[in-house]
Amino acid sequence: MNILLKDKSLLLFSIILFAGGMILGITLILSVNTETAVLGMNSENYYDKREGFEGSLFFFIQNLKVVLLLVSGILLFGIPTVPILFLNGLWLGGVLAGNYLSGMGVTELFLAVVPHGLFEIPALILAGYLGLYGLKFYTEKKSWKRLSYIVGSIVLLLFLASFIEGFVTPKSI
Repeated sequence: MNILLKDKSLLLFSIILFAGGMILGITLILSVNTETAVLGMNSENYYDKREGFEGSLFFFIQNLKVVLLLVSGILLFGIPTVPILFLNGLWLGGVLAGNYLSGMGVTELFLAVVPHGLFEIPALILAGYLGLYGLKFYTEKKSWKRLSYIVGSIVLLLFLASFIEGFVTPKSI
């Protein structure tokens, strides 16, 4: 992994952006008196027709769109990557906190996120790393082989995450 991720500061910044957004999302939702993080969205309507193969395909396409937006920063000096990565963390934190306030237990939240999140979150962070690499993309010698390995890793992680989210993750969040 050291060979693939040459600049650890960009990876660390990606992690901090996502985690910072998530912490802020949790904090904001827990600090207001509300029953749900996203009005009108609940477990009954969010997961309509999003199980099995159809669900896996849906989650793969949705996450691939986010990854493409994150990676677009490689050509745009990292500009779109920062807010997109932060907002994804913010959204996750808000949804977790909203469901917690709605009565979902910590164990249930953990089981709803961790199985697929073990693959999805690293894919988003790696995509953020690539997008932030745009800051150096134009000045450093390019290693297309290394970049293609990272992109391949992201796609594999997304595939695994979407499969687990469609077939394994409890449909309670």
